[in-house]
Amino acid sequence: MAALLLDTHALLWYDSQRSISVDALLAIAEAQAESQLFVSTISAWELGVAQLKADPAKRPDLSGLPAVIWFDRALKGIGAKALQLDWDIVMEATAVPPVYGSGDPGDCFLIATARKRKMALVTRDRNILKLSAQLPQYLRTVVC
Repeated sequence: MAALLLDTHALLWYDSQRSISVDALLAIAEAQAESQLFVSTISAWELGVAQLKADPAKRPDLSGLPAVIWFDRALKGIGAKALQLDWDIVMEATAVPPVYGSGDPGDCFLIATARKRKMALVTRDRNILKLSAQLPQYLRTVVC
């Protein structure tokens, strides 16, 4: 198995031991064993923005912690490495919307990161999975 990138929700669900697919659990375990499990720093941004939602029911459950602290603890807890955005990823993210059909910044950066780093993206996002099914050479995914 090659390197694996968790999307923001996959990180939340895996860290909180919520139900995710057997395929995702096996892929994550293999990536952990090979020190090839990654999370983009854009996920920390997504979590921080989500904590600001007016409706508390729509905020992520970060155990009352600020996103930056929760993010750091979660990565250490699951044995993942933070993957920084760099110029190549940022430039690739600008090319994602026409292919993906959406300009959602978090999704664009996650897709770009997976593409540039040649990683499969662990996700349950219907739009990302649809893109991967339509263009498997463009993006590889593992359904969580």
